[in-house]
Amino acid sequence: MATFAPVIRYKKSDGLYAVYIRVSQGQGKLAYIKTCFSVGEKGLKRIYSKSGKEAINISDPIVLGECIKMISVYAKKLNTIDSLKMSVQEIVVFLTTGNHDLSFSQFSKEYIIKMSKEGRDNSAGNYILAVKRLREFLQKDDILFKDLSISNLMSWIESMKDSSRKRNLYPTCIKTMINAAMLQYNDEERDIIKIRFNPFSKIKIPKNKIAAKRSVEIDMIKTFFNTEVRVVFQGRQTKEKTAQDVCKMVFCLAGINTADLYDLKLTALVDGFLKYKRKKTRDKSDYEAYTEIKIPEILIPLFEKYKGEERLLCFYEQYSSADIFADIASRGCRSICKSANLEKITPYSFRHSWATIAINDCAGSLDDVALSLNHASGHKITSTYVRCDYTRIDKLNELVIAKVF
Repeated sequence: MATFAPVIRYKKSDGLYAVYIRVSQGQGKLAYIKTCFSVGEKGLKRIYSKSGKEAINISDPIVLGECIKMISVYAKKLNTIDSLKMSVQEIVVFLTTGNHDLSFSQFSKEYIIKMSKEGRDNSAGNYILAVKRLREFLQKDDILFKDLSISNLMSWIESMKDSSRKRNLYPTCIKTMINAAMLQYNDEERDIIKIRFNPFSKIKIPKNKIAAKRSVEIDMIKTFFNTEVRVVFQGRQTKEKTAQDVCKMVFCLAGINTADLYDLKLTALVDGFLKYKRKKTRDKSDYEAYTEIKIPEILIPLFEKYKGEERLLCFYEQYSSADIFADIASRGCRSICKSANLEKITPYSFRHSWATIAINDCAGSLDDVALSLNHASGHKITSTYVRCDYTRIDKLNELVIAKVF
């Protein structure tokens, strides 16, 4: 059982002695909690043993009285948990912090840094924006866990009523971090509970409205790829030509994401097949979002053209991030659409369009399209029994490509 005692540890430069509460737990295991008190020589009592060893005790009655009050508070707090299972350092942390002092802002910063180190930059960006919006709403630079009350969070969600995506995405990010913090700070087995309440247990996060279908008609796709664009300007390939090439890769690889084109490792190409794990969901999927697809003949010249040194494609060497790469392709798409008088088309439109053509024009099944797009299976238990046949993707992809090229 932990014991406490008011002590001094050193003499300060002003001649006074700083007062601490000494915490002991087991033989020779000590830790100290600093107080705001100091005492001078008159507030000390020196005692000498028979061997002449000196012991200095605090004798100032006011300081002793305040220290006793602090010790009483600490003892009551320890009585709420099983402190025998804790180290003396853990006891000090427990006594001097709690859910009223823990910084959510600091935890979120560390959590987001970890996400970035794991290569989840896109997701990390959403978490950064979520914390920023919450900080702006609460008008606090350092948000504590105690600030994340039900009323505060519900008011914050309501303030974003003009954007269904933000009302769903940002609270989901905050909820995820609170859950992670509770796993890190709480230890139910040893009765150490620093965050006692998850406000999202009482809050229903609004659903995101289903986005409008972003697929485009086959004739529009043909017009997009047949539009003549300037290939080179001032010694560099234009964004329009890059957009046409990238979008052809996206479409002819069954709707692959631009982030995956950017991220493909040299080892992803095996005997004419791409074998990779989808970046967006590799950390969320039981099978790590693994997929395989044969590179169609129409794309072989582009894979030669954009052959990379550090990664399979040179986009990684040309652009500092997957977001910048995607932005260049999107800007190129906008320019082509403007010159060809087309409705808005983005690289992601070709993923939607591939899926739509596969079902409506090639009699593909929803299961085959889901497999091709690397979406989670709706038959989770069954999928663990069956070895996946990725040639289904290649067969359907050939039919879709034939409809356009």
